[in-house]
Amino acid sequence: MNVKQAVLQLLIGLMVVACGESEAPDATADKTWSLPTAVVKVEKLPVTYMSTGTVVSDQRIEVSSRSTGYIREILVHEGEEVRRGQILIKLDGADVEGAINQAEAAHKTAELALKDANIDLQRFKDLYVRGNVSESQMRKIRLFRDSSQETLSKAKTALDTALSRRQYIDISSQIQGVVVARHHREGDLATPGKSILTIESSQGLLFDTFVAESQISKIKRGDAVQVRLDALDLSLAAVVARVVPVGDPLTRRYKVKVALPAQEGLLSGMFGRVHFVLESKDSPVVPLTAIIERGGLQGVFVLDQAQRTHFRWLQLGATTSGFVEVRSGLQGGERIVSAVNPAIGEGDIIQHSAQSVDHE
Repeated sequence: MNVKQAVLQLLIGLMVVACGESEAPDATADKTWSLPTAVVKVEKLPVTYMSTGTVVSDQRIEVSSRSTGYIREILVHEGEEVRRGQILIKLDGADVEGAINQAEAAHKTAELALKDANIDLQRFKDLYVRGNVSESQMRKIRLFRDSSQETLSKAKTALDTALSRRQYIDISSQIQGVVVARHHREGDLATPGKSILTIESSQGLLFDTFVAESQISKIKRGDAVQVRLDALDLSLAAVVARVVPVGDPLTRRYKVKVALPAQEGLLSGMFGRVHFVLESKDSPVVPLTAIIERGGLQGVFVLDQAQRTHFRWLQLGATTSGFVEVRSGLQGGERIVSAVNPAIGEGDIIQHSAQSVDHE
């Protein structure tokens, strides 16, 4: 093959390649999508603060005896619910009954002694009138009668005291609640002030939490809060009951007590989280349908004036009613694709029907 033939073949090959390239479709051509868009609006959103805590009873009592005696029977166990007035503990009443019998005998003796003293006094009065008894003897008999009256009064008081101890043989509950601890067993000696049972009220439960000193000034009694309980998988609308104004010097945190509403299954000791509303702020919001994930990050497609898409990463906040707060990356007034298609690419054209972003 000579040089002319080689050059000719090369030119023919180049023409074929050029024709083939002109006939191939343009792979970089922009795509056009018909999707809804929206103008980002700014809403006033609450600024919340979350802290963890525990459900506690607002009333906890230590059940003890007012008199000394051996425990004959404990009628309840840990975890049992008790009602107000229910008998919890029975003490051995032998000592109490013995004291009552002694007091009754002393009272009866004092009554007889006073009766005899009154009879003697009446006799001496008659003798005194007739002059058979001196004034000194008359005075002594009156003093003896008065002493007998005082002795009877003391015996009556002692009897009343002994009888009052009878009501403490059976110890009843002063509240409706749950037995959380038994400190004694049957046969133990019960003494005044020494706890036998611990009962927590099942009514008026509180949620105890601790708040950082930087936030405590923003929390006031009566503030509405939301308490999330993991064990029950529900949120409860609650109210701040008390703010303890003395903080822990080590943790710099302050105790806050939240009053919980009555709820079936709610028990002391349950773990939860409380959300306080501290203030409000203006923030952009976008519908959840506009959020798409690219490269492991979440964002939206923003439209320019030519209706071309540009993906923008966002820092998102709380979600509510189908919308999500945008903490950074987007401003109010910008237009976005509100119902995104995962196949959308950078620079695609959107033919849209405008709709507003409205945070309900």
